[in-house]
Amino acid sequence: MVLGPVTDNQERAERSTRVMLERMAAQALNSRDYLAAFKYADRHCRIDPSSAAHCFVLRAEANWKLERKEAAMADLAQALLVDPSDLAANRRMLAWSATGARRRTAAISLIARDNNPAVLRLAIEELRRAGHRHWAACSVFDDHVTGWIAWTLANAVEVSVGVENSALISRIEPDPFHPLASIDVQAAAFLARRPASRAPQTLTLTCDGEVFRVRRLAPNLSSPPASSNRSRRSTAPQPDTLPPTVIVPVYRDVAATLDCFDSLIKARASRAAGKRAFRIMAIDDASPEPELRRHLGELAARGAIDLLANENNLGFVGAINRALENVPAGDVVLLNSDTIVPPGFVERLADVAHSAPDIGTVTPLSNNGDMFSFPVPNRLNPMQSYDGVLEIDGIASIANAGDVTDVPSGIGFCLYVTRGCLKAIGALSEHFERGYLEDVDLCLRARDKGFRNVCAPSVYVGHHGSKSFQHEKRRLVLRNLEVLDQRFPDYRRECRAFEIADPLRPARARLDRALTWPRQPSVLILGHRRKFAVAEERVRQLRQRGERAILLSRERDVIHVRAADGSSPQAVQLKLDTETGITEAAGVITRLHPERVEVFEPSPLPRLIDLIRQLGLPVHPWLTTGTLSEAITSLPGEVPLFAPGRIAQAFAKARWPGRKIILQNWPTRPLTLKPVHRARRSLAIVPSAPSPASFRMMRRLADGLRRSAPSRSVIVAGVTCDDDRLMSCENIFVTGKVAADEIGDVLAPHNPGWLLTDFDEPAFGHPLIEAARRASIPVAYRDWSAGSVKPRKADLAIPSDTDEEEFIDAVIAWAGLP
Repeated sequence: MVLGPVTDNQERAERSTRVMLERMAAQALNSRDYLAAFKYADRHCRIDPSSAAHCFVLRAEANWKLERKEAAMADLAQALLVDPSDLAANRRMLAWSATGARRRTAAISLIARDNNPAVLRLAIEELRRAGHRHWAACSVFDDHVTGWIAWTLANAVEVSVGVENSALISRIEPDPFHPLASIDVQAAAFLARRPASRAPQTLTLTCDGEVFRVRRLAPNLSSPPASSNRSRRSTAPQPDTLPPTVIVPVYRDVAATLDCFDSLIKARASRAAGKRAFRIMAIDDASPEPELRRHLGELAARGAIDLLANENNLGFVGAINRALENVPAGDVVLLNSDTIVPPGFVERLADVAHSAPDIGTVTPLSNNGDMFSFPVPNRLNPMQSYDGVLEIDGIASIANAGDVTDVPSGIGFCLYVTRGCLKAIGALSEHFERGYLEDVDLCLRARDKGFRNVCAPSVYVGHHGSKSFQHEKRRLVLRNLEVLDQRFPDYRRECRAFEIADPLRPARARLDRALTWPRQPSVLILGHRRKFAVAEERVRQLRQRGERAILLSRERDVIHVRAADGSSPQAVQLKLDTETGITEAAGVITRLHPERVEVFEPSPLPRLIDLIRQLGLPVHPWLTTGTLSEAITSLPGEVPLFAPGRIAQAFAKARWPGRKIILQNWPTRPLTLKPVHRARRSLAIVPSAPSPASFRMMRRLADGLRRSAPSRSVIVAGVTCDDDRLMSCENIFVTGKVAADEIGDVLAPHNPGWLLTDFDEPAFGHPLIEAARRASIPVAYRDWSAGSVKPRKADLAIPSDTDEEEFIDAVIAWAGLP
C-alpha cells in the first residue's frame, strides 16, 4: 500500500523540478544571463520524462544568444518533432532558418494557429514569395465558425457550411482595415452560422470558384441516447450471413496503394475452398494524384474493387464512415492503403473474431503497428517485400496458431470489426482529425459495450506507415490525444501497464524463433543490460568493419538476444536455469553461426560461459572494469584477456601477471572544447556511471573548491545517484544524461578550463571516459597504468591508490589556482 503514495510524491517532486528549471531558464534569458539560461534549459531537456517542445525552444533561444546557431536550429527541429504546432518554435524557425522549405513549413503552421498580426504578415509574405495566393484560419464552435481569409487577385471569396444536401453560403468582401490587409494582399474576417445537425458538416472556402480549404466539422447536435452499457452485445454466436468487406481509404502514394490492392486481390483469389470471397471497397478521398485516380477507376471498371469517390477530402474518419453507410451488413476490415496483406488474412481474422461471442475487434501483428509491432514492439521495424510478408505470415500462422491475446485496443492499419460490434457502437467518431486515434476510440467504446479487443498473432500484415500525412502525423496525434484523454482518461496508464507486462512477448518470441535467420557469421557480444555502454561501442566498431554483431544482454537471469542490424533474432530470450533451457540456448547460439564470443560483462553467468566453451567457441574476455569474476579468471591460461587501450593493458599486466594480454587500441572520438565567452573558470566532471562513491567524491570536491577557489564552478556532464541533492551545493550543476558524441556541445557553453574523469572505478573502453581523457583542455584522472602511460603536458595523473582526501586536495590544487 505504500507504493502508490511514494510514486505520487515522486511524480510531484519531478514535476516541481521541471517547472523550476523552466522558470529559471526564462528568468535567466530575461536577465541576459545566457549561460545560466542554457544550463537550466539543457538540464530540463536531458532529464526524464521527455521534455515538451517549449523546453527545446528555451535551449534554442539560449544557444542563439550564445552565437551557437547550428545548435539552436537543431533544438528548434527537435521542438517541432515533439510538437509541430508549437508557436514559439515555428516563429523562430520562420525568423532564423536559412532554409526556404523550413521557413515555409513554419509559415503554414503559424497561419493556422497564430493570432499575432505581425507574425501572420511575415508568414503570408513568405508563402506569397513561394507562389501561394490565399490563406485562412478558423475556429469551430457549436453554432458557428469564425476566422479570417487573406487572398491576392480574387474577385469572389465565399465561405460555405454544408450539411447533407444543403449549404449556407456567405460572400466575403475585402476589409481594407483588416490587420492583414496590404497593397498586395486583401483580407477579411468571417463568421459563418452552423445549422443544428446530427450529421457531419463541411466548411468550404473558395476564391473565384477555386476550392482552397475544406474542413469536416463534427456534428453539433447530440445523437439519441444509446442503450445501457453492455446491453447490445448478444452472448449467442451471430450468423455469418455475408462475407466481410475490406474498406480502404485512398489519398496519396500511387506505388504503395497499388501494391496494397494487388495484395488484396491476390488474397481474395487464393481463398480456401468453401470460403466466400470478401468484398474490396476503395474510397477515393479526393486524391490530388491523377494517376492514382486513374488506376482506381481501372480496377473498379474491371470489377476488382468497388469504388466510392468523394468530391472533397473528408479525411480518414469521413471516408470510413461514408463507406460504412454503404456496407449495411457483414463484418468489416478497416485497412490502410499503405499495407501489404497475405493470402487468407481476412478468413483467419474472421475465425478469431468469431471464436468467442464477446470479441469485437481483431488486430494482426505488423512491422509497424505500435504495440502489435514485430519483432520489436512500439518501433518502426523494417518493411518487408510482398514475399517477405508472406514468409513471416506463413510462419506466424503455424507458430502462433490458435493464439488470441487480449489488448487494450486495436489499431486501424488493419482492424477487423464484427457486425455485432458495429451495431452496438456505430461509426467512427467525427471529433478526431483525420488519420489517428479514432480507431482507438472505436475500440474503447466497444469495450464499454462489453466487447473484447484482441490480437491475432497468427496473422502478419506489412505496413509502411504515415504515407498519406507523414508531415502532419505528430500534430494530428497530439491534437487527437487530447480528445481521447477526455473520453478515456485511464487509457494511457493502461497502455503503459500493458507494455510492462508485454503479454504479446511469447507470441513474438515463438515467431522470431521460427523464422529463418541469416547464415552470415556473427560475433556474440555479452554484456549487462544496465551497463551496456562499452558493449554498444564495440558493436558500433564491428558494424563499421562489416561484421555482424549479436547482442546478448543479461537482465538478472534472463539473456535477451538481439541482432544489431535489425535482422532476426530480436525477440528471443534465453534462460539457463534448467537443462531444457540450456539445450534451447545451445540451439539458439548455434543458429547464430558465431565465430567468437566477446565478453564485456565482468561477472557473466557461469552457466553461459560453460555452454559457450562446450560449443567450442573462442571466448574473448575484455577488460572494462577493475575486477573480473571467477567465470572469467578461471578460463584456461591460453585464453587471452583483451585490452581496449594502453592504460587497460598496463592495468591488466599488473593485476593478472600470468595471463596473456592482447592490446587492441579502440578508435576514440575527439573532444574539442572551444570557448564561447569569458575566461575558463569551471571544472568539468565526467563520471562513467552513478555510484555512491563518485557522488561523495564530487560533493567533497565541490565543497573544497568553494572554500579555496570560490570563483571555480563545477559542471557534471552526466547523471549521479541524486542530482538534486548534489546541486544543493551552490557551486555545482549536473547536466543530466549525456552521450559521447554530444559531450563537447554540452560542455562548451560552460567554458571548462579543467576536466576530471575516471576517478572512481576503472572504466576501460567507456565511450564517455575515453572521449573525456582526450579533451583539448587539461584532464585529471586516476592513473590505472601505475605510471606506465605518461600523461600529456598539463594533465594530472593521480596514482590509483591515492585515498579520497589526498585525491581531492590534488585536484583542488590543480584546478583551484588562478
